[in-house]
Amino acid sequence: MRRIRRIKKLIPASLNRVVENFLQSRGLALPQVRRLVRNQIYLSVLGSLIVLLVFSGPVLIGFVTGAALGTLNFYFLAKLIQELIHIRKRAIYPLLFSFYIRLGIMGLIIYLAIVFWNANIFSLLTGLSVVLLNILIFGATLVGQKLKEA
Repeated sequence: MRRIRRIKKLIPASLNRVVENFLQSRGLALPQVRRLVRNQIYLSVLGSLIVLLVFSGPVLIGFVTGAALGTLNFYFLAKLIQELIHIRKRAIYPLLFSFYIRLGIMGLIIYLAIVFWNANIFSLLTGLSVVLLNILIFGATLVGQKLKEA
């Protein structure tokens, strides 16, 4: 818990407010969903800056492409899920349609990144796994909190 508080002190509160307001204006109404997407953006940018300082060329292209794809996919999924919560019947059809559209677009961009931009496959997968890191960090922060049970 102490480490998480130290990390929170590194990011100015005004930046958090700007990102939160931006995400809220884009339709993310729930605060925890906004926090997840906000942290995803931070992790992608931080990871991209670290890779930029250490690597170049195909590794950099792969990581930035993977992180951007993961972040955009996570954002659109979070936005869709919030909208589908209010639809009780036949919510599966928009979810499946959106899933296959996003999967097709991601597959096309990954193909372009590997074949035409010569992106490193391992760095591309590392960039995509930033989403998993975000979810693990979010889950770790929930462990110490008391949650109301339904």
